[in-house]
Amino acid sequence: MSKTKHQQILTFIENLEIGSKVSVRFIAKELDVSEGTAYRAIKEAEAKGLVRSIPKVGTIRIEGVKERQIEDLTLREVAQIVEGVIICGGEHMDRSPSKFIIAAMELEAMVRYLEKGALCIVGNRRDAQLLALQYGAPLLVTGGLDPDKEVVKLAQAKGLPIIQSSYDTFVVTTMINRALYDRLIEKELILVEDIMVKDVSYLRTEATVEDWRELSQRSGHSRFPVVDEQMNVVGVVTAVDVAGAELKTSIVEVMNPNPFVVGRDDPVTHISRIMVWEGWDIAAVVDGDKLIGIISLQDVIEAYQQVQKQPQFGETVDNVVLSGFRYVEDPEHLTIEGEITRFMVNEFGSAGIGVLVTVMNMAGYIALRKRYRLDAITENFTVYQMQPISVGTVIKVTAKLLLVAKKHCNIEIEVTSGPEIVAKGLMTARMGEKQLG
Repeated sequence: MSKTKHQQILTFIENLEIGSKVSVRFIAKELDVSEGTAYRAIKEAEAKGLVRSIPKVGTIRIEGVKERQIEDLTLREVAQIVEGVIICGGEHMDRSPSKFIIAAMELEAMVRYLEKGALCIVGNRRDAQLLALQYGAPLLVTGGLDPDKEVVKLAQAKGLPIIQSSYDTFVVTTMINRALYDRLIEKELILVEDIMVKDVSYLRTEATVEDWRELSQRSGHSRFPVVDEQMNVVGVVTAVDVAGAELKTSIVEVMNPNPFVVGRDDPVTHISRIMVWEGWDIAAVVDGDKLIGIISLQDVIEAYQQVQKQPQFGETVDNVVLSGFRYVEDPEHLTIEGEITRFMVNEFGSAGIGVLVTVMNMAGYIALRKRYRLDAITENFTVYQMQPISVGTVIKVTAKLLLVAKKHCNIEIEVTSGPEIVAKGLMTARMGEKQLG
């Protein structure tokens, strides 16, 4: 499908080198469009974070926020952290340093660490400043000292920023380390965008089962999202769906028209729970309705294996409580089963009321999501039967949908240990929007 002029301009801007200048006249001339069309596209690119208008410099192609790792700081952010002044190179401040180097060593030793894009933190050592610039490393000059004219001239010639801070090297380093640590602490939740695969294999609605087989052999995968001409996700197809179908059969006839669709900013903890409970092996990632990536259950598992090794990672209460529960086949109601662990008991050795309510509430939510593809917000939860449950007890939690209306629902949740009912509650929830997945 051919792109509109507006889309062509946005694609052109995305492909520009970071730091390139973007202007209405330049875009209009390069793509043979009106200046009005160019202006509107540049404004949208600015809203998307592709470009930024810098006083006395102009509009510059910058590195998109979504493409950066959470622990990356841009030079502009570094300048703000150390309360610095930008001496030169303001148009390149949206780049992220590849690493930080403290020039507290002999020049011969510095050479081993210097590289293009590294930020060199240095005091009034003119020789170290010049050496860093020659290797393509921008400078953070500490102690409030002005770099001399030769240093500034070399930086300007190489297009490298110089930041000046009034703090000494030790304080500056401490401030940057603290900023990096705080950013990692804030990143306790893994988002879909952190683990999604961007290079997606997909099928279009006009494809056939034969196209599925060719794509499967070429990619080594068997599950693919199906998209229309606008790249909107309309279905998902797996090996089970195409089994026994003729090669010329339209993919639309065999696909599942209700794919599991998620957003790039959705927390993986929530998404993975749905994938496990409802048996989804893949989820299509969309921006608006357009396909931008895909995640698999295996991606989720591998992400947790890696992230749990990181010191900044923190488990949520829900994850700790529900980690040992599993879905149980039940033809009538949603049932999950798990063991009461030592993390779930109070000072008396029995399962805490908060823990049980968490498990019961989640069972109700999953039941509603699985049966009607609806989200809900709990408004009230009443426990009207409760017995002490000791560590090591295996319990089953069953959610029964009593009433599902347009605006609200009532769900009865029952907790049993063997044949005995040990807890019972009523969950009242306000209905949310229907989900595509």
